[in-house]
Amino acid sequence: MRAFLAVYPDGVARAKLAEIVPDDTDGVRPLDMADWHVTVRFLGELDDAVVSAIGDASALACERLAPFLVRLGPMTALGTSARVLFVPANGIDHLAAAVDDAIVGLAPPRDWPFRGHLTLARARGRSRLPGSLPGQPISTAFEVAEMALVASSLEPDQAVHRVVRRFPFGGR
Repeated sequence: MRAFLAVYPDGVARAKLAEIVPDDTDGVRPLDMADWHVTVRFLGELDDAVVSAIGDASALACERLAPFLVRLGPMTALGTSARVLFVPANGIDHLAAAVDDAIVGLAPPRDWPFRGHLTLARARGRSRLPGSLPGQPISTAFEVAEMALVASSLEPDQAVHRVVRRFPFGGR
């Protein structure tokens, strides 16, 4: 199973984000609002038993955490060679660190430091996104009270996500 761990914005934050999402054009492919998330940890392609063990370890880590706010913004930015439009997500580093600690030995370590973000759109094909897209102001926040384990399958035009398991925070 190809999987990742993520948190999802609430309806209020989604509405604010929807105000700045670019139009679907030849060069820009906005992500479906239902798929908007902040990836806490990409797991990649793993055996189902390993994914289950990571889920159990993640559940324990989440039980030790209290709900918290994730702040999105202050503006959109381009990443991955100007092929991804994203919004920085702040206030989630402690969750990423707790997950990393919980799954040591179950998944390979991160290839790079955690940088929380929510992807809004991607370039189509091999093109780059227009230079006019970054810098759109956005400022919103949402409370995170759970993390999700998500299965991801790659289809010809997009990735299809399915929440497999949810891990509520215990410090409520």
